[in-house]
Amino acid sequence: MGFKFVLMTLALVACLSAAALGANAVPEFPTEDMSGSVIREEVQEGVYGVADDPSLSFRNESLFYIDRQTGMSPNAVTKVPVRYVAIAGNWSFTLTGAATSYLTLNLYQNQDAVSGYGILMQNGNAAQVTAAGTILGDRVALFVSPVQSQGLYRLSLTITPGSMNGSFVYTAPGVTQPGIASGKLLSVQPVAVPAMA
Repeated sequence: MGFKFVLMTLALVACLSAAALGANAVPEFPTEDMSGSVIREEVQEGVYGVADDPSLSFRNESLFYIDRQTGMSPNAVTKVPVRYVAIAGNWSFTLTGAATSYLTLNLYQNQDAVSGYGILMQNGNAAQVTAAGTILGDRVALFVSPVQSQGLYRLSLTITPGSMNGSFVYTAPGVTQPGIASGKLLSVQPVAVPAMA
């Protein structure tokens, strides 16, 4: 019993000594009260590794900020701005699901943000609609809502020159109906939608 006790004590002392000697070998992870700029400064100074360590290639890049123009951190290697596909204009859509609906939209665009208004024709009835969405690459997520209605058309479309095609899901309280959406560009500049009587 005495031999085992001595052996375990020596093993414990060896482990504690190794931990104490290695405590300064790797810096502690930044505390939660450190700001992003303090962490960035420490990374740039090389506190977290060898100066030529390829795993620290992000050293001159802010990890906490994304530039809206480029979609990248400000110090990223490439400064090529992201070009958003232009979809501003007057569009005509056919929505084929449980019933076929026709949608005319005037869309406006500010970089990746899209908004607009228009008319939805369904079963001979016209309803004013508003639209909003986001462009990502060659795709747009567009949300179209009839005014004074709880219904919502969620369109997921692929953009090609002069057309947008994809799918949609119509949701309302107790209703979920998927369908196919196809649209074509009528004019590049949005035009006024006739007032409803």
